[in-house]
Amino acid sequence: MNSKIQTFLNSHYGPTAIDSLELLAQSGSSRKYYRFKSEGKTLILTESKNIEENKTFIYFTTHFLKVMNNLPKIDKISEDFSLYTQSDLGDQSLMNLLETDKSQAKEIFIKSVKQLAKLQVLGNENLDYSQAFSYPKFNYLMVLRDLFSFKNYFLNLSGVEFNQGRLLADFERFALDFEKLPNQYFVYRDFQSRNIMVHNDEPFFIDYQGGMKGPVQYDLVSLLWQAKANLSDEWKSGLYEIYVKEFIELTQKDLDGFEFKRGYDFCLIERLLQVLGTYGFRGIYERKPHFLESIEFALKNLNEIKSLALLENYPEMKRVIEELAKPETFIKIKNKMDEGEIDGYH
Repeated sequence: MNSKIQTFLNSHYGPTAIDSLELLAQSGSSRKYYRFKSEGKTLILTESKNIEENKTFIYFTTHFLKVMNNLPKIDKISEDFSLYTQSDLGDQSLMNLLETDKSQAKEIFIKSVKQLAKLQVLGNENLDYSQAFSYPKFNYLMVLRDLFSFKNYFLNLSGVEFNQGRLLADFERFALDFEKLPNQYFVYRDFQSRNIMVHNDEPFFIDYQGGMKGPVQYDLVSLLWQAKANLSDEWKSGLYEIYVKEFIELTQKDLDGFEFKRGYDFCLIERLLQVLGTYGFRGIYERKPHFLESIEFALKNLNEIKSLALLENYPEMKRVIEELAKPETFIKIKNKMDEGEIDGYH
């Protein structure tokens, strides 16, 4: 333990907090989380050198707590913003629950989509997007970044043949069309079941510091189409309807159902390709088991979207998605990895 943590805990919580300090398993980020006890309850200490990201998380939390309760509460913050403590939401994520108790998980999914709409719509009011970390808006450049990540870290390694000029032209048109989508509110950007903690039979949201302004459907897609969660079509359609009803009630506006579904399809294509880029980098290059295991599920998701009418406007993207969705594509990638044709950075 470094002296800064020791001084911080001692000044705010006393020496008993230091004695109970326990480092928790690290996630994909460089942040470190510790659990400790103070006055009969447990708290979480976060340590991170990314000061801007810390400030965004603290600002978003303070702002969103004005409109909803299903978030961690910030307790103490160090003067340099490298340390802060928050309420302990336990160790059970919605993903964990889905693997052990589907019936209870479904109830939490229902509550989650309702709380999501609240976070997006009510949280958007008076939110200072200049406080966002890195990107204030989900714009053309962000979409292009995601699509190029998909191309460089996944498609190029898949063995699928494609026409680069036509594909890049499709990417550009798709990104420009995506930027024009209506229903722009706060977007979490990584709203999936691992970022939803189940505490006292309620969903609590974490890791929303990457949020920005964008089309609300993106977060709904991220939750319903999370590769490893593998939700059934029945769950997806039911949760979609619950979300739309909640969104209409909160915005108090007439909603064009066709236009909303079109935005959903745009977000679905963008998210599934973005995720494959991440899985390619983290799984194929860095050989991280969780991401490797998710690739097959992500490719199966592509099979579900290859016939979307929207893709007719982007023929080379459509053709690439159809090729990737074939079962033999995953076998080909796996064989290339097993034979050492794709090397990681390790």
